[in-house]
Amino acid sequence: MPDKEKFFEQIVRENRDKLYRICRACLADPDDAKDLYQEVLVKVWLHLHTFRGEAKLSTWLYRIALNTAILYRKQQNKHTPLLPQHISELPDASAETAHKQEQEVLLQKLHYCISCLEKQDRLIISLVLEEVSYKEIAEVLGLTVSHVGVKINRVKQKLALLMEQQAGAEIELDKADKR
Repeated sequence: MPDKEKFFEQIVRENRDKLYRICRACLADPDDAKDLYQEVLVKVWLHLHTFRGEAKLSTWLYRIALNTAILYRKQQNKHTPLLPQHISELPDASAETAHKQEQEVLLQKLHYCISCLEKQDRLIISLVLEEVSYKEIAEVLGLTVSHVGVKINRVKQKLALLMEQQAGAEIELDKADKR
């Protein structure tokens, strides 16, 4: 069994960030994403013996992560994306700290907009952000490579529109606060 443990440790070490980002893309709440991530690791451990090497390890891991996320969402019955009600203003700080905070706010907005997409679109954009090839995305989702390309373009357009709408909504809130 030590080989299984070493292999599992290697998988976690090399893929933890990717798997967590997939979980985060599926669930807007960071605490829920952490719970999902733990569930994914449990599934990987329990099914490690089923990995035959016919597909790439990353493809196998993505399938486990995505299937676990689907089941998790069904169990939790959480269909409403979450966004903090109010993102606080940046405190006086150095330019570098302000830049990091701005980047964090943009990242929160991106996570929110991704959570507003339909399930398959969320999964596709999450895999794109992980720089997974079109071919591997097609394998994971059971689509053709050309269909994946079309879907990616459409998802990018939807995401851009959602980000614009998010920015427009914030401008309206700022105007209302100043009145």
